[in-house]
Amino acid sequence: MNPNQLRLTKKQSRAWHKILETPQYRRVLLDGGARSTKTMLICAWLVHQAVDYPGARILIARKNRNAAEKSVWGETLSDICRRRPGLRMSDSTMEVSFSNSSMIRVDGLDDQDRVDKILGTEYAHIFFNEATQVSWQTVTTVLSRLAQNVPGLPCRKALFDCNPKSQRHWLYKAGVLRQIPDGDHAGQPLPDSDTWARMNFTPYDNPHLPADALQTLEAMTGTQRRRLLSGEWCEAEGAVYDEFDEDIHIIAEMPKGWESWQKVRGIDFGYTNPFCCLWGALDGDGRLYIYNERYVSGQTVQVHAEAIKAIPGNYQWTVADHDAEDRATLHAAGISTQPAIKDVERGIKSVKERLKVQKDGRSRLFILKSCREIIGEFYDYAWAQPKDGKNSKEEPVKDHDHAMDTVRYMVAQLDLRERGGLWIPGK
Repeated sequence: MNPNQLRLTKKQSRAWHKILETPQYRRVLLDGGARSTKTMLICAWLVHQAVDYPGARILIARKNRNAAEKSVWGETLSDICRRRPGLRMSDSTMEVSFSNSSMIRVDGLDDQDRVDKILGTEYAHIFFNEATQVSWQTVTTVLSRLAQNVPGLPCRKALFDCNPKSQRHWLYKAGVLRQIPDGDHAGQPLPDSDTWARMNFTPYDNPHLPADALQTLEAMTGTQRRRLLSGEWCEAEGAVYDEFDEDIHIIAEMPKGWESWQKVRGIDFGYTNPFCCLWGALDGDGRLYIYNERYVSGQTVQVHAEAIKAIPGNYQWTVADHDAEDRATLHAAGISTQPAIKDVERGIKSVKERLKVQKDGRSRLFILKSCREIIGEFYDYAWAQPKDGKNSKEEPVKDHDHAMDTVRYMVAQLDLRERGGLWIPGK
């Protein structure tokens, strides 16, 4: 494929030739506003690679398969491929087959069978579309399959595109700051930082964007405008926990003598989505200090149970989501749980009350700074916007909320016990 056939803009051409075509850059992030041609550019380059390197297998992955089918397959890749003769496209499998034995597969990461299928194949390139929806752990797992040997291929690339989110997101840390986003070495420079390249786009970089579509983006306000029009990484608008303050609620170390405090745990189950376990300690005044987290996807409950038991302590209680089979698995492993109170509205109010600064100048909820996932969710957890200008029930966006659910379970359990075991919904 000749990139000139696409009538690339100067900026797109610069991204194509200076970044995508440069073998040094094995990790590429194109981030920015909505409708700014990021996905089209990457998909076109991948088709170019499939044509030029026979036998290449290429994966385009998104968190949800339905979104991948509508956006990547239906609106972008199909349009690019149908301009070229001799390609076979399967809508049922979302695969493009080339006459030279190359193939491009589009799939979702929201089903274990599909993930297993992905992990059973090696690829020449892997593209994570809307990568902010995918966890760092999932990315690193899938990238283990970036290993296909293709004759003549200069390098294998991992490509990412996204509309920006919070600067606390792993993709901002890795793709923009070039820092290790998670784990014991978080914040340190990426070992392969010189292989990363990034270019930021806005809708103004898309000369084919209809005027009314651009006007819609320009009419947005606040954080939504900054992210979708200006392409900025910034904090969420409409935060659920606007009381959360890094200077107040995040502590560098646990208070002296905390080892002897009462210990509690909260669990939110997940496999494709992260499994979350939080460890908490209660001081003499009933303040909750969350001091450890396990936030992992792609592992069985049996594996999580062994990891949880490896953290020593005598726990007064462990509260968990309602999945009967998963709770039974924990029980068989020696971890007894109580079913969580799942009144979302009341639970959020209870957490907000704990975040408030009391008369003594302190809140009733603290997070140890090493618990990066829960801290990140506190910043990103936002109220859903009403649809079509209509008033709707106030509820949070169900995305990247697994630690937030777990905190809510723990605080609701504490409230229940403070009331002598009586749970009155709405009270």
